[in-house]
Amino acid sequence: MGTETDIVARFDIHLDAGEEPVFKGGELITGKLLIELRKPIIINAVKLQMKGRAAWLNDPLKKDDIEKVYFDQDFTLLERPPGKPEPGHFQWIGDFTYSLPFECPLPKGCPSTYEGPHAFIRYFIRASLVQEDEFEKIHEYYVKKAFTLVSPSEGHIVSGESAQTEDTAILGKCCCKSKLAAELSLPKTGYLPGEAIYGNLKIGSKHPKDILNHMEARLVDRVRRIGAPEISAASPWRTLFVRKLESTHESPNKAKGAIEQSGLFLLTVPPVCPSTKGDYEDPSKIEHILSPYGKLLESPSTATLRFRKIPFLKIEYGIQVTLGTDILLEIPIEIGELSTRDKSNTLESFVTGPQPVEEADENGKIAVNGPFVYTPVYPYPQSTGTNGKAAAVTIINTGPALPISEYEPDRTIVTTTRTIVTHSDGHESKTMEETVVETEGEVVRTVLESTVNDDGIKSERKETTTIDASGDEKTSVETSNTRVAESEELPEVIKEARERIEELVEHQTEHSPVKASAAEPTVETIQNENGEETIVSTEVIEDGDTRTVKTTTVTKHADGSESTLVQENTTSETVTTTVLED
Repeated sequence: MGTETDIVARFDIHLDAGEEPVFKGGELITGKLLIELRKPIIINAVKLQMKGRAAWLNDPLKKDDIEKVYFDQDFTLLERPPGKPEPGHFQWIGDFTYSLPFECPLPKGCPSTYEGPHAFIRYFIRASLVQEDEFEKIHEYYVKKAFTLVSPSEGHIVSGESAQTEDTAILGKCCCKSKLAAELSLPKTGYLPGEAIYGNLKIGSKHPKDILNHMEARLVDRVRRIGAPEISAASPWRTLFVRKLESTHESPNKAKGAIEQSGLFLLTVPPVCPSTKGDYEDPSKIEHILSPYGKLLESPSTATLRFRKIPFLKIEYGIQVTLGTDILLEIPIEIGELSTRDKSNTLESFVTGPQPVEEADENGKIAVNGPFVYTPVYPYPQSTGTNGKAAAVTIINTGPALPISEYEPDRTIVTTTRTIVTHSDGHESKTMEETVVETEGEVVRTVLESTVNDDGIKSERKETTTIDASGDEKTSVETSNTRVAESEELPEVIKEARERIEELVEHQTEHSPVKASAAEPTVETIQNENGEETIVSTEVIEDGDTRTVKTTTVTKHADGSESTLVQENTTSETVTTTVLED
């Protein structure tokens, strides 16, 4: 068996968005695999995987990697001979380029890309070509393309309090010993990418004369695994950027006595992933309970979105100033977010350059044109250089250029789930209506709960949660109590539901049981050992862009009473066009 170059002449992942694409949640990734073999061989399968995950590498307690998967989609693009139903092997001709198209949607709510030696948040597409040789040994060739995902943001400015730190060191030996002391202060600890950081530096009177020629400033980062034990929670600091400091002292080579450097330029914040917002030390405590029904009735779309938005890794930054090899002054800082909608911001390459993207599950596979690397990009002010260097600008709009006037569609998805529970006497009825409106920039979720107790008191609770493009969540709650008739009539929707389920049961009794089509209503009757009978009917109603799934559950209890639950889930999608003017 030869190397990959003996078998594969070309194996590429071509994305329609370009060679170095940048995506955000909710977009559709489209592309094709381009495969060319050097000679005819038998191919078992061509597979494609698109995955996004956060990983904490080599955990010292578990002795293994720990991950949080945001999405993992596997596709088999080709696995059987044309025209034959069963999987099998077939021969591919050589010197011919095969093109296999694919597409896959990106979910919303995923955090921005981050790469580090101890942890990462990574999104990639990996294609595999499976081949069995004449000795029945399986070989898997693969190619990989990682891409940047930038989480949409309206901007997040961090001001931060002022901070200071100090350090001391003993210089010399025996009778020539002296104590070197230094202090660094920052006017604030919150900064944005492209913003200059200035500090005040004080050095005690006992110091080497040329100490001002040996000053350096560093931007460092580290990662914490949220909720982990303290012993394994934080990675070491990593240096992202180093700059030699230029003293403003009149005689930096012969400085005597105490030194104070005010307004000393340390560095400009380069393109990096923003600091993790909020304080999520124990994600297991983050729950959203819907009283009185419980969290199980939360819609799947908002539940999975909420899961993806709970941070797994906390990215932290710090400023370090060193004086020779003896003094280290360190102050933690936060780096905020620039707006991804502001056209004056661009996307610029990560300050440390290309990053390797090997995965542990690739051991034993054959990389075609590997090893694979990519360079993440992050929002950055268009007019700002990086610490005196010209900024390599990549425009934030990665799609094709639009004409001066263009129509851009805006998609709005509205999902409404209505749940009504009532007993046969009309008392203690409960109603919950949840509406989720998803647009390009935000998700608005409204839950209206209504309960009528046996005393005729109606309690209403309205909870509205807004999640904007940057992931910030705001919730407001309104409550009220009113008296209604002590003998409340059954709600009209309950009456209609009971009549409908009786019709379906009668129809099922009169006709022989045949498998209904997907569009026809279904009804099922279940009896348990306690003598209770439960009838469940499900109907799917489609009207244009609106689809409603209605489920009715009637339970006849052993004591002769009845309870009815009606749940309607309606999803509608509307597309409006906005004219973009230059």
